[in-house]
Amino acid sequence: MLHFTQDESLKSARVVKMTMWHRQIVDTDAGQIETLDIGPQQDRAILLVTHGLGSVDSMEEIAEGLNARFPGRRILAFSRPGRGTSPGPEGRAATNILCHEAHAVLPGLMRALRLTCVDIVCHSDGVAVAMLFACALPGMVGRMVAICPQVHPGDIADDTDGLVEIEKLCADHADIRTALRCRAAQREALSANPGMVLDHVGALTAPLLLVQGLKDEYGAQHQMEALSDRVHGPMKWVMLRHDGHFPQHDNPDVVIDMICGHFEDDGSEVAGKHRQRRGTF
Repeated sequence: MLHFTQDESLKSARVVKMTMWHRQIVDTDAGQIETLDIGPQQDRAILLVTHGLGSVDSMEEIAEGLNARFPGRRILAFSRPGRGTSPGPEGRAATNILCHEAHAVLPGLMRALRLTCVDIVCHSDGVAVAMLFACALPGMVGRMVAICPQVHPGDIADDTDGLVEIEKLCADHADIRTALRCRAAQREALSANPGMVLDHVGALTAPLLLVQGLKDEYGAQHQMEALSDRVHGPMKWVMLRHDGHFPQHDNPDVVIDMICGHFEDDGSEVAGKHRQRRGTF
């Protein structure tokens, strides 16, 4: 059994927005990106990569909790292309959105904001983007927390119109139809190339914490097994007994505790294949 402390400051952080919050459109060499930039303008940050139907608004609760726990750190959330107020991708990028976001959008955003390294918190197919980025540019990624990953098409449900997910994510989109088209294009790309992410994750070196809800309706077991079989770097994982695909919204205090614990780790993981099941909570 895992034990997590509850930080009372997280509750007050959700009532009063902290200072030094900057919400803006950033011009990058991969297009304009809507961002939420919190804290001092350091060259290292905690980067929040949302679900394919999320926006910066979807990560505000996590951002507030991390800001309360790490007031001296920079925290960055962004709306992926076609989500929030970020303009949609065009041309070839519109048909291979996951790779475009991993290999063009994230590096471009980091250059524009003068970031040299990030710790990453990612959710759902945002995990696919983050892992492709971390494998391509390992020197730019410190630690990673992956929440309910969707990295292959195995059991990705396609029986909803997406509006329920948008509401659950507290997302705000300038054009919902564009957001839905982007999510559909991502799923089609994964279905056409099931190894798009999995063929590369063997190169992942960032210490990884996987957080998975046992009641996840999107193929939780197969997603976790696929990653566990292929990731060779240090990895820990936790199963949340009562949670589904959105534990950071249903159980935010516990998830924030897990994120902070992973980022505060002393780095004692040994090199090579290292697995530790942290338990079921």
